[in-house]
Formats: sequence, C-alpha cells, structure tokens
Amino acid sequence: MLIRCASRPLALGARAVSASSSKPCAGAAAVSKREDYYKTLGEHVDESKPPGWDSARPFEEIPGPKPLPIVGNLLRFMPFVGELYKIPILGMFQKFREQYGDVVILKGIPGRSDYVYIYDTKDIENLLRNSGTFPVRRVLDVFVYYRTVARKDIFQGIGGVLTVQGEDWFKIRTVVNPILMQPKTVQQYMSKLDGVAGELAENMRHFSRLNETHQMPDDFVNELYKWALESVGIMALNKHFGCLDLTTPQDSDPKKLVTAVLNMFKHLYLIETSPPLWKFISTPLYKKFVKNLDFITSIIVKTIDEALAEPIDESVPEHQLSVLHRLGRKDKRIAFTMVMDMLIAGLDTTGKTLGAILYFLAKNPDKQAKLREEIIEVLPEKDSVITAEGLGKMPYLKAVIRESNRIAPVAVGTVRTTVKELVLGGYQIPKGTNVTVVSICTSNSSEHFKDPEKYMPERWLRDTNDEYSSKNVHSFASLPFGFGPRMCVGMRFASLELELVLMKIIKNFELSWEHPDMEFASHLLYGINNPLKLTVKELTR
Repeated sequence: MLIRCASRPLALGARAVSASSSKPCAGAAAVSKREDYYKTLGEHVDESKPPGWDSARPFEEIPGPKPLPIVGNLLRFMPFVGELYKIPILGMFQKFREQYGDVVILKGIPGRSDYVYIYDTKDIENLLRNSGTFPVRRVLDVFVYYRTVARKDIFQGIGGVLTVQGEDWFKIRTVVNPILMQPKTVQQYMSKLDGVAGELAENMRHFSRLNETHQMPDDFVNELYKWALESVGIMALNKHFGCLDLTTPQDSDPKKLVTAVLNMFKHLYLIETSPPLWKFISTPLYKKFVKNLDFITSIIVKTIDEALAEPIDESVPEHQLSVLHRLGRKDKRIAFTMVMDMLIAGLDTTGKTLGAILYFLAKNPDKQAKLREEIIEVLPEKDSVITAEGLGKMPYLKAVIRESNRIAPVAVGTVRTTVKELVLGGYQIPKGTNVTVVSICTSNSSEHFKDPEKYMPERWLRDTNDEYSSKNVHSFASLPFGFGPRMCVGMRFASLELELVLMKIIKNFELSWEHPDMEFASHLLYGINNPLKLTVKELTR
C-alpha cells in the first residue's frame, strides 16, 4: 500500500530524483510571492493602534549594527574578517543587547529581511500573546522551496507544519494535535522506547570496556543521534531501524540516513548564513543540500511504504497504532509529511538535548547522585518496569531536563512575523515585521535566574521556595518549546524519550567529565561543540 495524494502514489523508491531538476533560478520569484503572503496573513486581526503607539519612537530609530556601504552588515559575519564571525551565538546576542538595548534591529544583509531582536520578558509576552489565531513564524526558505517547488511532485501541496502558515498550518495542527500532544497517546510507546534506551546503554557499556580510561569515543554523540532516530521510528512507524546494533554495516540505509540528516542541517546552516545565491543559480552548496535531502526523502518514503504494506491487526486499538497509521486514517498526505518531519527534526534536536544533559550531569556529580536516588526509589530492582504512574513520581528527572533546556536550548529563540502593529520596548513595530525572541539570553540572564551559569534542577521543583526557585521567574523567561499554538508539536514525544533514556543510563552508570568545559555553539541548532568524551563507570547494583 502506498500513501496517495490526490490520485497519485507518493513513492520515491520507484523513481530517482536529481538535483538538476530543481531549477533554483525560480527560487527568487517563489520567495517573493511568499513575502506578499506573509503580509496578508494577519488581515483578519484588529487594525486599531495599540496603546502607546503615538508616543512610541518610530521603527526607523531602532538601534543596531550600522550597515556598511554596499556589503551592508554581511561583512561582520564573514570568515576571518568579520568581528562577529567567531563570537558564539550567545555572546553575539549578549553583545547586541549591551551595545543597543532591549530592542535591536539587524538589517543590511543582502537577500535577507530585516530582523528585530527583543530581550525584555514583558515585550516577549506582548509579542507572543498578540500573534493571532494562526501565528506566523519565519521558515527556512530553501527548505520550503525544496518541498513546494523543486519537489512539488513528491509533496503535492502538503509541506508539513515546518513549512506552511495561516489556515493551512492550522488545518494540519488540528489533525495532528489530538495524536501528538496527548499524554496518554505518547505513553503507549513506553515499553518499546525503554527497549531502545537499553540498546544505547549496552553500547555505552561496550565502549567503556574498550579502554582503561572507560571513556566514550570521540564520535559518541553519533550514538545519541542513532538512539533518537530509533526512538522516533518506534513512535512514527512502529519500526526498529537497527542502527544502534554495532554489527550493522556503516553503509546500511539507517546509518546513512543519520549521516545524511546531520549533513543536511550543516548545509542548511551554511545556506542560511550566506548570501542567498541559491535563489538565482544552482550553487555547489545548494546541490549538496538537495542531494542529501533527496536521499533522506527516498529512504523515508521507502520506509513509509513498507510500513503501510504490512497488514494491520484489526483487533489492535487505534491508540496503539503508529503515528503514521493513526494520521493516515484522517489524512494520508498529512500523515506522510508529519512522519517525515518527525524523523528529520526529531533526530538532531533530541540527540543534541541528550548530549547536553549527560554533560551537565557528568559535571555535577551531586545532581547526578540525587537523580539516581530518585530513579532507584521508583525502580528498586534491576528488572523493574517503568509505568506512567512511576514517571509521575520523578519530579527531579523532569527538572534535570528542564534545567538543561534552560542553559542550552536547541533553539536559541522563537521567531514571529507580527500580524498587527505592536509597541515593543518603546518602539513602533509595524505589522509584517520579523521579530526574534532571544530566549537563550533571557534564560541565561541573572535578571531572571540567580546564578544562571549554575546547573540547578532544584529551580524547577515545587517544594523549592528560596531565591533560586523558578516561582520567582517570569513565565516567558525560558521557552525551550516555544509558546502558544505554534509550540513544538513533538514536545511530549521528546520529553518521554529523554526521561526513559536518562533513567536507563543513570541507573546503570556513573558519569564523570575529565576535560575542559564543553563549548556550546549554534549550527542552526544550539548544542555541544566538542567530543562528548564521558567517563563511564558501570554500577553493579
């Protein structure tokens, strides 16, 4: 059985796709049309002036890096010559605020729209609460172009929640939310996800025995990406890829898929931080991006076709089916793109998050010991089975994840295109302006969190009432999953994956870190930037 859009099958396995067929010169026109589309999305919103509009300073007076003649601000980000090139993303945003204040504009990047950055939590709340019924979020143009123009024969009008806006986005979320955002739906996968977590733990045990230092190899983070793919595969397709199996060849499709997704994100980052020449000519970087994404698409479509070809036991309740089968009963086209988005987006994001958490726990043995104590209290025996009720008794586990997301969120900010006129930081912000909530700065600021550099999961516990308590913090100071209708659709899945794998790892191993502090960097997504060479000691209990 194939997924069908309109009257034609969505299958890449039967035919090849080539980068030469993508015609990037059409990109400028396609993106230009989308600019007009963004401007009309909020026409249903009340057009009355917001309070304080007449007394606010005009948009043109928002401070920011002054564009240079001809090259604008692009030179500041160029390798070797730009003063912002080697500055970590957090440092760059902090520098902007120190120099220009709570509202900053970055303009003069050839081929890019101007962006306003906001840092004050009151402005952040104002923006996000006034984003309308269908919040508009800027998306990656080259990714949208791939699905809507270059490969429109494959996706046929359904770009997925990552690429659509307005009512089209709302219709998709209306279908997927009851399946992806309900706790009871997510919990059905606990047993199989626990098995995948066990595979990662076994690999850690294997690597720890390969040398006298018991350190993980330089490429250990790749095991986390494989774990993430396996976990998403279980939920989306009820499929076990086998890429955590150390005997599986490196040239197998699942392991090649992991590499291709990671490379795709690298290409996306380079495309997004370079002049958008791909809109006019087929650049070498654009060709690499399309080649990788074509491979990813072909493998995922093949996997989807195989999953749908297997007969379904009609006695199995619907809530126990895979996301693919459950969504497929409602809309096959949405099922196709949603599963593809889950496999692509869920790999790098969740893998990076787990890497950061393991690092923070290794660096903070007292927090690690406290987490282990909580886990053993709920799961005292080696073969104890975790349940939803058991998870509910682990507040410190959830706090560990949340504190890591505070310090090192994979998304450094949230972007909205204003659907109405707003006043932010005393400035007039016209409708149709791209505004970035620099949440990585607010979540790492001493204005909101005492000793923000300290890893303290206790901040998030209900019984914490001292100066470290998050009860004293503005609710918009840390938004790792976004806010409102456009908050991360995979939030519950990601949380469950992390909770189960951390229970498995911390119960079986003692982690330590014997190297200089980890560097964090943003290559589209924010995360660890050095080899995750954890020292792993097996626990015998």
